[in-house]
Amino acid sequence: MNYLLGAKAIIELLNSKGYEAYIVGGYVRDYLLKRKSGDIDIATNALPDDVSNLFTKTINTGLKHGTVTVLHHNFSYEVTTFRTESVYVSNRKPEHVIFIKSLKEDILRRDFTMNALALTKDDEIIDYVSGKEDIQNKIIRTVGDPYLRFNEDALRMLRAFRFVSSLGFKIVDKSAIEMNAHLILNISLERVIKEFENMIKGEHFLAAINDIIETNFHLYLPHFKHGIINIQKTNFIPNDFIEFLAICAVSDSYEIIESLPIPNFIKKEVKVIYNMFEVEILDFTKPLIFRNGLNNCLVVNKLNVFLRNTNDQAKTIIEDYNNLPIKKQCDLKFKGDQIIEFYNRAPGIWIAEILDDIILKVILGELDNDYDKIKHYLLNK
Repeated sequence: MNYLLGAKAIIELLNSKGYEAYIVGGYVRDYLLKRKSGDIDIATNALPDDVSNLFTKTINTGLKHGTVTVLHHNFSYEVTTFRTESVYVSNRKPEHVIFIKSLKEDILRRDFTMNALALTKDDEIIDYVSGKEDIQNKIIRTVGDPYLRFNEDALRMLRAFRFVSSLGFKIVDKSAIEMNAHLILNISLERVIKEFENMIKGEHFLAAINDIIETNFHLYLPHFKHGIINIQKTNFIPNDFIEFLAICAVSDSYEIIESLPIPNFIKKEVKVIYNMFEVEILDFTKPLIFRNGLNNCLVVNKLNVFLRNTNDQAKTIIEDYNNLPIKKQCDLKFKGDQIIEFYNRAPGIWIAEILDDIILKVILGELDNDYDKIKHYLLNK
């Protein structure tokens, strides 16, 4: 059973017990666009307890919001009771939800018309908000008053930019975004970062950046503001989130990255790139490539090309890396403990100095990466 058929089986069982149930949200949008989609969400007038009692394998993932995850044939589906929402708190979440019996009311609370469609088990599209037409016209339009929708949940503005990037659609409510842009400061950095991570993956990333600047939204993204300006100015397209953070850092300072709630390994990578860029490395020697890594050197080269108008050295960097006799210190045939044994000295910083010397000579082709030859070199040093 595939993912969609599993969802239809869940809907059939709910229908057999007298409940309405539909596939809703992004899956329906992608279904119409013939795009691969992620999770399938199901909306129903069955209450959470009814859903839990009806299926043998469930997880109470969000009961206060009416959501039960149903596990069916190795797939998981979020099944949520039709609901309407109270006043939103801190421009992000409703204070509480009210369970209702009407699909239409549930649809009318949603963010964008393209995400406010329902699909029956018989593949019929239910459309109360002209969402199908907006998808055909490649339009991102809010359900109802755009000012109110963005004021309720400020993250919807970033989601709109993300949909520009992923779908190539046009936002029709840009003035409402500009009026509400400052509210993004009320949203956690974790959520903002997640949206940018997804935005970068889109084929129309530069169009999203243009919309962000056109609405002055970047002015309320202090960690990314200067990077976004340089991205638009140079048409720099980051391959991944580290490249995005790197251009933000070199456009401002590394400290803006240090303060972000992101994993330390990402911060370390960005710091290496930032430090290399700051000293204006234009000649990527083999020792430099070995010490800093292929990917970091390629990112610095790319930043040089876009921000300093230098020649692209990516091909040479890759060739030199591939021709390195060793790619990392552990590839060396003479290890640190063997150096201690050879010199019969207590461990200390001197070991690293000797290893660095050996590595340099191996990388430059002045010494073979062979245990006996390295030992002979140390004997005659």
